[in-house]
Amino acid sequence: MSDVILAIDFGTSNSLVGAFRPNERIEALPLDPSAEDPTLMRTLLYFPDASQCYYGNEALQKFIEFDMEGRLFRSFKSHLPNKSYLGTMIENRILSLENLIGIFLLEIKKRSEKILGIPIERAVIGRPARYSMDDVADGFALHRMKKAAEFAGFKDVLFLPEPLAAAFDYRRQSKTEKIVLIGDFGGGTSDFTIMKMSDQPFQKSDVLSVDGCPQAGDALDSVFMSERLNVSFGAKTQYRLPMSSNVLSMPQSVMERLTKPSHIVHLKERETYHFIQEVQKCALRDDDKKALQRLFILIEDQQIYSFFEEIEKVKRALSDKATATFSFSYPDLETNEIFSQQEFQVWSEKVRSSIFTALERCLVQAQLKDHQIDHVFLTGGTAYVPFIRQEFASRFGSQKLETKSFFHSVLSGLIEGAAHWDLLQESRPTI
Repeated sequence: MSDVILAIDFGTSNSLVGAFRPNERIEALPLDPSAEDPTLMRTLLYFPDASQCYYGNEALQKFIEFDMEGRLFRSFKSHLPNKSYLGTMIENRILSLENLIGIFLLEIKKRSEKILGIPIERAVIGRPARYSMDDVADGFALHRMKKAAEFAGFKDVLFLPEPLAAAFDYRRQSKTEKIVLIGDFGGGTSDFTIMKMSDQPFQKSDVLSVDGCPQAGDALDSVFMSERLNVSFGAKTQYRLPMSSNVLSMPQSVMERLTKPSHIVHLKERETYHFIQEVQKCALRDDDKKALQRLFILIEDQQIYSFFEEIEKVKRALSDKATATFSFSYPDLETNEIFSQQEFQVWSEKVRSSIFTALERCLVQAQLKDHQIDHVFLTGGTAYVPFIRQEFASRFGSQKLETKSFFHSVLSGLIEGAAHWDLLQESRPTI
C-alpha cells in the first residue's frame, strides 16, 4: 500500500485536495488547470448525455458550449441526509447520489494520482460537524459518503470534521497556550470547534468540543428567492381545477425546490413539471400564468445556475453596502430588484438562530463561557456577513476576532490530520 494519504476538502461549492507522506506535507494540488485558481475545483458535474461527464470549471464551460443541454449538478452534497432523494436518471442511466458523489471523488483521485505519480488508497475526507440536526439522518449521510468513497476506489478513509481540520491548521501557527474557538462557514454548513492550543504535540484531549448545523451560505442565498424573487416565478399562484369550486395555492413543497440551487433542477422531473403545467392552465390570474411561463423559461433555458450566481453577488455586496441591486438580463427573465442589508438580516433570522444555537451547544459541551475563549478564528464567506460577524464581536470582543476568507484553511488542517492518521484512527468513534 502506498504511504501517501490524500486530504480531500469535498465542499458544497468547491473542493480542494492535498496529501501527506511521512515527513512531507503536499499542499493544494493543481487539479483544475482551466480554473482561475487551479487548486480550487468547483464541485460541479455536467452530463451532456448519459455517456459523458465533465468536472469542475470545465463542466461549466462545456455546459455553456453545448447550449446548456443535458444536466448540470451543483450543491449535490447537500442531498446526503435526505432519505427521500435517492438519485437521478440521465436518459436511461440511473445514478444514485452515492454514485454521483463517487464519480466526482473518483475523478479527484485519478487527477491526484496522475500528479503524484502513484496509486493512492487512503484518504482523510472533511465532513461537516453535522450533516443534519437529526442524528439518524446525520448517520445516514455519513454512510452514503462511505459508499461514495468506496465507489471511488479508496480502501481506507477517515472522515474528519471540517471545523476540527480548521483548528488543526490554526494550531500549526500557535506558539502560546490558549483556548480557541474556530468557526468554519461553507456553502452548506456552519461548523465549530473549541480546542486547546499550544506548541506541545497534539493530544485527543485538546479537542474540547465539535458541533455545527446544516445552515450556511446556500441557506442565506435562498432567502432572496423565498422572500421576494420567487413571486415572479409563480410562488403565489392560485388556481381552480376543472369541475371543482375550491381555490388552491401553489404547494409549498414545489416552491421550496425553487429556493435552493441543489433542488431547483428537480422541477424538471416529469411528475413535478407536468403538475406545474396543469397549474398554469388552471391559474385564475393572467399574471400568474405569465409568472409560471417565466419559471418554464428558467428551467428549459438552463438559467438556474446563472440566476443564483447573481444572487450570490448581491449577498456578497451586502457585506459592505447598505443596499445592492439584483440585475438579470436574460430575455423574458429580465429582473431588477434592490435589496437592503436590513431586510436581508430580517429574512435570515432563522438561519442566524440555527448558527448561534450550534455555537451555544459547542460552548456547553466544552463547559466554557464566552469570556473563557481566548481567541476566535472564523473562515469562509459567511463570516463576512455583517450580522454574523457583529454577533461574534459582541459576544467575544472584536479584539479576539480573526477572520479569513481563504479556501485553503480546512485543507491545510486535513493534511495535518493525515499526519496524525494513527492517533485519529484510535478516536474514530468520537471524532
